[in-house]
Amino acid sequence: MRRCALAAGVVVTLVVLVGCSGSSSRGTHARGPSGIRGTELPAFGCGAKADGTALKVAPADVIELRVCPVVAPSPFNRPPQPITLARGSTRFEALVSALSLPDGERAAGVMCPEYAELLQPVLARTESTALLVHLPVDGCDHTLAPVSAALGAVINGTSATAPSGGTM
Repeated sequence: MRRCALAAGVVVTLVVLVGCSGSSSRGTHARGPSGIRGTELPAFGCGAKADGTALKVAPADVIELRVCPVVAPSPFNRPPQPITLARGSTRFEALVSALSLPDGERAAGVMCPEYAELLQPVLARTESTALLVHLPVDGCDHTLAPVSAALGAVINGTSATAPSGGTM
């Protein structure tokens, strides 16, 4: 029982430590117009390492998306599997549309909430290349709500609906 209380105390402490900041350090991608942005991959696989070459592809050129697992395999459950969506499949268009959104702009004087986001690796494939997708972010570098909703719909097998506003 004492261990549970200690664990709960640590969680509460972590929540209390979430604060506000006037700066952000997430991402190295330039903010820009819509299109699917990311970093080129040598292969369309969750284990492929990005080579650092920034790319932008038209949403219409994407023929396949892959949502890679975030969690590591555990001896207590089966290893997580990537989810692959081909053009024309359920939820493909909603995810492509969300990933094509432009990044938000940072308004002067706005304080941004600081919280950790576990970034979901998403790959896109065209006829000629594969890329690790840059998830569109708001002015505080938090994943946009429509992106979170579309990814949640793919992972959980539900419909994608995002609340109005910035992030989710």
